[in-house]
Parts: sequence; structure tokens; C-alpha cells
Amino acid sequence: MDAIQTLRQQIDELDSQMRELFVTRMNIVKNIAEYKMKNDLVVYDSLREQEVISKNTQPIADSEFLPYYTEFIHSVMKISKEFQKSLIIRSVEE
Repeated sequence: MDAIQTLRQQIDELDSQMRELFVTRMNIVKNIAEYKMKNDLVVYDSLREQEVISKNTQPIADSEFLPYYTEFIHSVMKISKEFQKSLIIRSVEE
């Protein structure tokens, strides 16, 4: 197997792990949405979002990766908020 194939296989394995973690995260997000609905809380919490960004970007030692990881974590949180909103809308419509 040549070098590019080995690297691609490593990426495929990481993508598989990330997919599993994503599904786990989204199941937790669903539970959070249910909690927020029961307790009349809003989806967006700016303080919590800043805390998540800060906590997750500080360990990034390679400054070259930092803006990309920051964008990644923003994207994950955006997806999570959109999912929460869709669950809330769906529950209101039912």
C-alpha cells in the first residue's frame, strides 16, 4: 500500500470515529432540547457557547490549526442549535 492510501485509511478510520461521536453528541443534544422545553429555557446561551469555544480551543497547541478548529466547533454548535430548534418546533406543532 502506498503512502497516500495509508493516510487515506487513517482518515477513514478517524471519520468513522467522528461519526459515532457525532451521533452520541446529537443524542445528548436531543436530551438537552427536551430539558429546555420542559424548563422553558432558550436554545441559545451565549455564555455557555463562549465557555465551550474557550474550553475546546485552548488545548490546540498548533496555531496553524486554531482558526480551523474554532470554525469546526462553531459549526458543530450551529448544527446542535438548529437540531434543538427543529425539535422544539416539532413539539409545538404536535
